[in-house]
Amino acid sequence: MQKHRLQVPQEPTRRDTIGLRTYVKYDPMAPRATTPMMVGKHVVARRPLHGSVHTLYMILDGSAVVGTSISVPNEHDCDAAVNKHRRKQAASLADKTIAKAKRKSRALRVKETA
Repeated sequence: MQKHRLQVPQEPTRRDTIGLRTYVKYDPMAPRATTPMMVGKHVVARRPLHGSVHTLYMILDGSAVVGTSISVPNEHDCDAAVNKHRRKQAASLADKTIAKAKRKSRALRVKETA
């Protein structure tokens, strides 16, 4: 009995992925990246945690840290942290303005005209 051989085209090997059974040895003494990175339109600073394999990711709004994460934040996480920070800023500014307006103003001297 004769076996049928099917002609299946070979898929090209991908060079931008890692195989399932790839073994990579982790070197804890190797320097890790500390440069800021862009996530969407937000800047995220990186800081390796000493004595750990983790990296702390800090979401920035200008120069203020508005959120931190151990895993790499996605664009939605950054948007949520920045919006929450800006809402808090607006609320505190409104509270300060209201408190300032409620203060008793000094009695104004009004000169009587004759």
